[in-house]
Amino acid sequence: MAETSRDPAAIRAGIERARQEIEQSMAELRQGVADSLEWRHLVRRHPGAVLGGAFAFGLLVARWTGR
Repeated sequence: MAETSRDPAAIRAGIERARQEIEQSMAELRQGVADSLEWRHLVRRHPGAVLGGAFAFGLLVARWTGR
């Protein structure tokens, strides 16, 4: 029951610390999602796969539109 007798200032400080940690985690998560959705980042990480996919897509479009 020592937990219930804590100083209110210590409780507020703990809550503030937890809020800051959550805020930091959310900022990192937002940045990670933004990076994963940005095509430039994808090209930098996987240039060969992107080039191969673009080539394959070009072949498909040429085949569909060709006579």
